Amino acid sequence: MGVEDLGEYAERLIKHKAKRLIGRAGFVRSDQADIEQELRLDLLRRLPKFDPSKASLGTFDDRVVRHKIASLVASRKAPCRDHRRCRCSLNDPLEDKGGAGPAERGDMVDEDAGHLRTGGNSRPPEELVDLRRDIRTVLAGLPPGLRRLCRRLMKETPTEVERETGTARGTLYEAIQKIRRRFEKARLREYL
Repeated sequence: MGVEDLGEYAERLIKHKAKRLIGRAGFVRSDQADIEQELRLDLLRRLPKFDPSKASLGTFDDRVVRHKIASLVASRKAPCRDHRRCRCSLNDPLEDKGGAGPAERGDMVDEDAGHLRTGGNSRPPEELVDLRRDIRTVLAGLPPGLRRLCRRLMKETPTEVERETGTARGTLYEAIQKIRRRFEKARLREYL
């Protein structure tokens, strides 16, 4: 099922409703294409549930689009995203009291704490420091070849390493098992 299945009325309705939403609930002109896309996607997902014995296709389209707009507005007005609650920008300059030079409010944000609150990290900063130290200790104890492989595997998949180095798959996975055993021995199994 594609966009062509929506029909001309649904397309006009989506464009009209998205345009009317601009300027409300913090939506700006640059959001219009995204709003239209959200409305189309929702309508396409719900189209298989259309029952002509209950209502016309136009009525169905109208109700689905209205409900989606209501949910978009409700989501925008949620306390965590409400544009009206924002009193400052992370790009606001801060006073230079310590002589450290110009700084912005965003420079003062603790990224680790922010990730913890937003679900980016599930561990507190102190635990992350300990984890980094433990990983460095295990890496330092690896033979140079395994250490290089481990560092590559932090950034690349085994298939990419295999392709770039020409190492046989079996040999590569044997080396990975050796690295795993070292991490398990250091009680770091959950980070593998």
